[in-house]
Amino acid sequence: MSIDAVAHIREETERSVAALTSVDPEQSVPTCPDWTADDLLWHLAEVHEFWAAILESGATDEEQVMAIEEGKDARPAERDALLARRASATEALLSQLVARADDEPAWFWYSAVQGVGITRRMQTHEATIHRVDAELTAGRSVTPIPRQIAADGLAHVLEVMWPAGFEWIPDWAETRPVAVVEIAPEGGTARMLEISRWSGTRPRDGKEFDAPVGRLLSEGQAPGDLPRARAAGTAQALDLWAWGREQALAHLEGEEQRVAVQGDSAGIAQLASLIAEGHD
Repeated sequence: MSIDAVAHIREETERSVAALTSVDPEQSVPTCPDWTADDLLWHLAEVHEFWAAILESGATDEEQVMAIEEGKDARPAERDALLARRASATEALLSQLVARADDEPAWFWYSAVQGVGITRRMQTHEATIHRVDAELTAGRSVTPIPRQIAADGLAHVLEVMWPAGFEWIPDWAETRPVAVVEIAPEGGTARMLEISRWSGTRPRDGKEFDAPVGRLLSEGQAPGDLPRARAAGTAQALDLWAWGREQALAHLEGEEQRVAVQGDSAGIAQLASLIAEGHD
């Protein structure tokens, strides 16, 4: 991206903090119902702290990452201490991003993309989406997402967030394709997505699993016998929808936006299941 990611992360995080500190600490987050306002503040703090430590330490493997996780300090009990921890964490992350080039080595949770650049990209979109969460928590109108960031936020879901799920499918599970979906942003290039489901019984405890994953398809690669669906809208609408924040569309400043989903009922159902998996 050609945007100033550091400035954007800072601005979006400060918007989040301003919104969250305007409400009761126990106020529920509409887009993350299990979280309160202070839970979201803590999430911002621990995410920034974690990725700052990854970059500062030069971690490139799972053992180094586990050491960082195990060395994490406990969550502060009081809001003032939580706010101070968040401010320090954000500054630490932004300092690391300023000091490092995108092609420098750094661990990331998806093996296909490693390095500082993917952390910069991920944190840009995480800050954006959680700002939306914070504004909804405070009952405010949702500040529009700049088009370039919205377009890349959608691409990030399609290229990273959904296909990474294939790496986490256990060896004992079976995977089968169940639908093909066209994602069509206004003024952009449509992309084809194959949705699969992995399912099976976990050997150690007999627990049953059945969950969706998605991956992009190359041109002409889509199987012809699977249910089809199509999702169309502005880059901003599709970005919020793909991140599981479609409810925010009714609260956007300016003209109302929506995602139009059409196609076979089975394809639409599989797409809804994939969206419902969600991204914190």
